[in-house]
This record gives sequence, structure tokens and C-alpha cells, in this order.
Amino acid sequence: MPPTNTATIPQDLLPHEIAGPVDYLPYPLPVMIGAGVVLALLFALLVWVLVAWLRRRNRRPLTAKEKALAALSAARAGAEQAAPYLFSIEVCDVLRNFLGTEHLLPATTQTSYEFLQTARQSGVFDAMRLEHLTRFLDKADAIKFARAAATGVDNIELVGLAEDLVKGGPNAAAA
Repeated sequence: MPPTNTATIPQDLLPHEIAGPVDYLPYPLPVMIGAGVVLALLFALLVWVLVAWLRRRNRRPLTAKEKALAALSAARAGAEQAAPYLFSIEVCDVLRNFLGTEHLLPATTQTSYEFLQTARQSGVFDAMRLEHLTRFLDKADAIKFARAAATGVDNIELVGLAEDLVKGGPNAAAA
């Protein structure tokens, strides 16, 4: 390459005096910092939503038995202080919904007498469980409809009978 003569180089390509710093940011610095913070928060929110969705997706749904036992356990915690009338309604609803869901019996649409007849004919219950069901429904009906005098001890007995029926019998807890 032959040496070049400075006379042939255009003047605008020659070095000039050094100019001060050039502001090349498209927006003012505080606006850019604020936008960065907002973007970081949006990213954190996106990660949080994604993690929550993955946890919910991977969670195994509770069975009817697990739901009923959890509801009865929660009811047992307040059995001593609960009003027997309201408590018997709550426990009866839990048990009837469980029997309707788990064994496909029309427990929520029949009276206690009709339901006992259906339960006897269904073959789902053995003699011991039918006895528990009869005791449970008789006690619950006496409290709900006859407004029989009841105490916290009666509430605990109702929950115990319901738990035995949900678990599958009086000896299911030991198994």
C-alpha cells in the first residue's frame, strides 16, 4: 500500500479538538432506573405466578375420604364449645356428602329413614357399620328435629361415629 499524502485526505477526517461527553441515553437516567425497577418487579411476579401454577398443577386432588376426615377433624376441634344443633347439622352434612360422593348413595336427598333403607339394600355397609350409621342418624335427628338436650360430649360422640363410618369401621383407625 503506497503512503498516503495528507493533502489528499479530506479535512473532515482529520482529528479535531476533543469534544465533551455526548449524552447518548434515549431517556433521562431516572426514567430508565424506574423502568428497570418496574421490569424487575414484573419479572419477579411472572416467576411467582409460574411457580404457584406449577405447584397447583402437581398437587394431587384430595379424595372424598380425605376431605371428609379433614372436615371432621376441624369440627372435632370445636366440638366442646359448639352449639349441639348447629354442630349436628355440620357433621351430618359432612357424612352425607361423603356417602353420596364415595358410595354414590342418595344421602343428601333422602330422609334418615329412607337413607337407612337404601343403605341396607345397597350392600355397601356391613352389620357393624349399619349399626353405627343408625346410631349416628338417630342421635343427629334427635338433636336437629326433636331439639333433644345435648352437650359437648354428644358432639364428640357424633364426630366419633362419623369418623368411624368414613374410615370404614370402628377398627379402621387401628389398621
